[in-house]
Amino acid sequence: MRKLSGFILFLPLVELVLLIAMGAAMGFLVTLLWIVATGVWGAWLMRTAGPSAMARAQREVDATGRGQIDGLGVAANFLGGLMLLLPGPLTDLLGLVLVTPFLRRLAFGAWLAGRLQQVVVERGGFGTGPQGPFGPDGNVYDADPDDIQRNEPRDPHRLDRDRDR
Repeated sequence: MRKLSGFILFLPLVELVLLIAMGAAMGFLVTLLWIVATGVWGAWLMRTAGPSAMARAQREVDATGRGQIDGLGVAANFLGGLMLLLPGPLTDLLGLVLVTPFLRRLAFGAWLAGRLQQVVVERGGFGTGPQGPFGPDGNVYDADPDDIQRNEPRDPHRLDRDRDR
């Protein structure tokens, strides 16, 4: 949450610097046209994202008898439209990523891969113990909950001996 609030506070300054650089590189009129065009596109997306998804779902129901709404896609289009509505190249880039399905899947896949790496590598896996799902000697032990007695001393080879009997 702290990163998000820092990003929101720092965003106007970054956008202002980028707009000045964009104006210096491409000219005032091109920059102004860019701001107006992305603002109009963002407002149009915000206005049409929900109704067009409902119309698509209704056409699908009429054709196949079943229909569903892509809620994540509708939310991404609405949020992307909001980002495009805000003036600035950085929010326009974020908005473009959100409204383009291919870029949205690519960005979400990269974010998910980073989160999985953090869980598996940095936190030690998906298990609950300090070693993750691994025992003290690095092996994974699989047992039925009925086989485990909490009050007896831990013997990692007990399950192997019980199985061999």
